[in-house]
Amino acid sequence: MIIFATALTALNHPAASQSLFSLYSPLGIPLRSGSGQSLSFCGTGAGIGNDFFGLTNNPANLGISGRTTFSSAVSGELLTLDDVESATRHLDMHLRLFSLTIPIGAFGALGVSFEPYSTANIRFRLMQKIAIDGMFADTAELGLIGSGGAITWQAGWGYTIRKVLRVGIAYRRFSFNRSMTEITRMHGSLHGRLLDSSRTSFSTNGVRVGLQAPVNKLTVGLSGDYFFINRARTDRVISGTRDTVDLTASERYYFKPPPSLTAGLSWQFNPRWFAACDIGATLWERFYSEIEPVRTLHDAWHVSGGVQFIPAPELLTPKLYEIIQYRAGLRYTGLPEADGTEMAATIAVGLPMQSNDALFDVIFEYAQRRDRRFERYRENMFSLKLGINGARKWYQSNKENY
Repeated sequence: MIIFATALTALNHPAASQSLFSLYSPLGIPLRSGSGQSLSFCGTGAGIGNDFFGLTNNPANLGISGRTTFSSAVSGELLTLDDVESATRHLDMHLRLFSLTIPIGAFGALGVSFEPYSTANIRFRLMQKIAIDGMFADTAELGLIGSGGAITWQAGWGYTIRKVLRVGIAYRRFSFNRSMTEITRMHGSLHGRLLDSSRTSFSTNGVRVGLQAPVNKLTVGLSGDYFFINRARTDRVISGTRDTVDLTASERYYFKPPPSLTAGLSWQFNPRWFAACDIGATLWERFYSEIEPVRTLHDAWHVSGGVQFIPAPELLTPKLYEIIQYRAGLRYTGLPEADGTEMAATIAVGLPMQSNDALFDVIFEYAQRRDRRFERYRENMFSLKLGINGARKWYQSNKENY
């Protein structure tokens, strides 16, 4: 299973479904990733202590790990771009998570993970008539094709201090690649085509830290990350077939992704009911690029939460339907532009296998992106996410309790 998931990771494209709103974000549309339960809760997890989470939502979560755990999640998405006059649909599938945690006894646990950070996919086409001498004589075809996004790799360590405080720290590798091509094609007396293509590549290092404090049935968590400034490169090529001169240019400049901070808590009401919530922000006002167009970016706040219900978790010989984990979640996320928002809702089930050493998650999500400046346009997304989680305890304590 691990070899198969690693191969998927190597072949996976970092981006997800298309979004015209990605034009207004320097890194594209942010994505919410995580293990199956976190995705069931719309990305909630900073305050959840669950060894299947690894270091994805909070590196301090590594402090509870007493067994080797593996988590992976994939997502299939159907995105509908709606305006008043027409609608287009796009289907995509991609990897959402690969995570591995290995305990090292009294020294805590080590973990690695891969997660997509954002998507910059876009495909747009517009046909427009051009008037010459008061008559519509030519047609202009305008197209925009973009692909890419950002991904992150993490490697971290977590430890529990006297069973009252979990701490974690992780190295984070951030990579961003985006290709964008603008196509202008004229039909008629002005027949011709102009291509304006650019490719941006950027990589940097970052650090992520986290804390979790369990108090009886309550767990409180705090997680944040910070990326360092580095140089990016953009290559641009302009070529045409009518009265144009081909142009090739390359530019290097300083670039810095935004930091983020999330606080969360979870509450185990009883063995049957569990709830969690997160609140945080991506600090886009601290994003930096030497060549980014002058515009105001705003800190993007997000709020999410979820509940879980298990019918009969304490039975010694339960039937499968009695230990299925039924879940639901909600999320509100702001986009870097002040008027852009994303809202989502999920329903999900977690199917335990092999005495809770394995868990299979099935998540259905509906999300909608809107911007108050474009009241005639919205993006509706239906997605099916599948999560696979496995665990194995490779050692056994010598102490016997009777």
